[in-house]
Amino acid sequence: MTVKKRKAPTELSAEAIRTAALALIDRDGLAAFSTRKLGLALGCEAMAIYWYFASKDALLDAVVDELMAGVVVDPGHDWIDVLRSVAHAYRRIAHAHPHAFPLLATRRFASEGTFAFLERLFELARAQGIDDAVTARFYRVVSSYCSGFALNELATPRPGTAALRKRFARVTAVSAWLEPQHLDETFHFGLELQLAALTRTTR
Repeated sequence: MTVKKRKAPTELSAEAIRTAALALIDRDGLAAFSTRKLGLALGCEAMAIYWYFASKDALLDAVVDELMAGVVVDPGHDWIDVLRSVAHAYRRIAHAHPHAFPLLATRRFASEGTFAFLERLFELARAQGIDDAVTARFYRVVSSYCSGFALNELATPRPGTAALRKRFARVTAVSAWLEPQHLDETFHFGLELQLAALTRTTR
């Protein structure tokens, strides 16, 4: 007796699922995300999702691809300029998708889409004569800076800290410069310090 292989549900697609997953995480938060809730949002059984993604981890990797889709590596630009552009684009993801951004900051790139992004970035560095060790060092430094800065921006102040801070004069004075209106300038300052060091290294 021949057993016919079942086909994936035609009303779904991998792209539709990952887009809906990102929208659900944006709405409810990462901790509340589940394939059961995603199935309800898509109007299907949760098991239908597994026709397209082997596991929840694979689905979350696809959400990372969705988040990174707008980060462009332009081969016509200097590698340091590209790093600068990528860094600012990465931070914009945190602002646009605060609930989903921790996926980028806490999961290693592990999908075809993210490896393709890294390949383009590293190929550009090699084409411009930058040593692989230097490429790795500054990719790690810049990406860690961007992740840490963005996660710090997304952190929610704990109740009661404002009143406590007023008891410490220097903390109060310096904290005035830690307010959100200064974050763009601070991010730019830290990023440019790193890129200036990279410029000196590559020379």
